[in-house]
Amino acid sequence: MFLLFECCTRIVIIKIVHEELMNNIHFMLLAPVFISTLLVAPVLQMSYAHQRALFDINGKDYLFVIGSANEPLYVDDKTAATLDGYWPDASDPTNSRANGTQPITGLENMLKVEIFAGDKNMTSNLDPAFGEVGKYESETFYPTVATTFDYRIYGNINGTNFDVTFSCQPGGETAPSDNSTVDISENVVRKALQGGFGCPEDRVGFPEPYISQYELSQQLNRTST
Repeated sequence: MFLLFECCTRIVIIKIVHEELMNNIHFMLLAPVFISTLLVAPVLQMSYAHQRALFDINGKDYLFVIGSANEPLYVDDKTAATLDGYWPDASDPTNSRANGTQPITGLENMLKVEIFAGDKNMTSNLDPAFGEVGKYESETFYPTVATTFDYRIYGNINGTNFDVTFSCQPGGETAPSDNSTVDISENVVRKALQGGFGCPEDRVGFPEPYISQYELSQQLNRTST
């Protein structure tokens, strides 16, 4: 009787150990998939949160990636207009992560940005982003209302005038890709336009409605008059 009990106990122990080993194996197999998903998700979000425009400027290809800092963007968020400049990979020219892509330096001396929202506008330099070669950003600003923002990138690139405006997409929707050739100005041809960047959106307040800084200042002004 004792031998039978001991035998059954060993079988139960072996079964438990087997199940633990199988669980560990499943975890080891699934862990890389889970981790890679976490790593890829922000990359995909970043890819689709900006607009990519391929230009031929005086016979040379330039890839510009335009967007807003800290997307998705909401009212009262800290943000800036952003511009990434690349010498594109000839085999995959609209992909800023292609192996042959190289960042463009010195654009801070060539380009500025004018930011439009309704009938308001502000002009800013495009300064190099800290620690990121080929990436540029405007002066920091805080959207006060949910509206469409236009970023006019303009200046002179190695002797060629450049003046192109990019508009955000309401709701963060991606604009349809356009691979048609478009003459922008003398010696500036747009060869492709892909993706999009979102417009500032209203915040959702809970349990009370969210009041923006602009709305609050308006209320204070009415109270004081």
